[in-house]
Amino acid sequence: MRQLFLLAILAAGLAGCSSTEGVNPELRKWLSQDDDVSDFSAEFEALSQSGAPALIVAVEDREQTAVFLRRVRRDGVENWISADEVSLDFRSGFLVGSRGLGGDLMTAEVAQSRALVLSGRAGTAKRFHSYLGGEDQVEIRTYVCEIASRGARDVDLGKRVVATRLMQERCQGADQSFQNLYWVDPGRGEIVQSRQWAGAEIGPLASRQVLR
Repeated sequence: MRQLFLLAILAAGLAGCSSTEGVNPELRKWLSQDDDVSDFSAEFEALSQSGAPALIVAVEDREQTAVFLRRVRRDGVENWISADEVSLDFRSGFLVGSRGLGGDLMTAEVAQSRALVLSGRAGTAKRFHSYLGGEDQVEIRTYVCEIASRGARDVDLGKRVVATRLMQERCQGADQSFQNLYWVDPGRGEIVQSRQWAGAEIGPLASRQVLR
């Protein structure tokens, strides 16, 4: 199953260990031995030294995995960057924007889905995505989503195992469909792991919290 494949990618990223110099020692174990610190942006280095929260993110269709560090939180949206300055925006764990991946998700309105998923309730929600199309025109796409619980799941975050509720979101648009998965910690009301569709060109992104 594809979700098992993406989790294997994440596991490979988590297992990578390196003697990389110049970054926070706690972060080194999440980096590949092939990572060259000289290629890291100054901002990424500074964030790593400061102990900024980290995510492991896999671009499933491209078989690419990277560490993302939280740059800023503003108006409920968290902005995360990779060493090569790709950025992702999350609101309460929901992907609402990307930059630097090509075919990027400019914005997403996910309030209805977020309310159902975080509360563990089944139901129907609408979500709206905007993408930059030809001639720099913004294209708005609307999806109707069915949300349901798939039961309890344990997620191993390395330093501790979290008991989560796996929530499924199946979405249908005019000519596109996708499925998102969210592993929600009911006690904290937060998403510790997810698989979320970023768009036709990017495909699904898998993310997992890093406990440092």
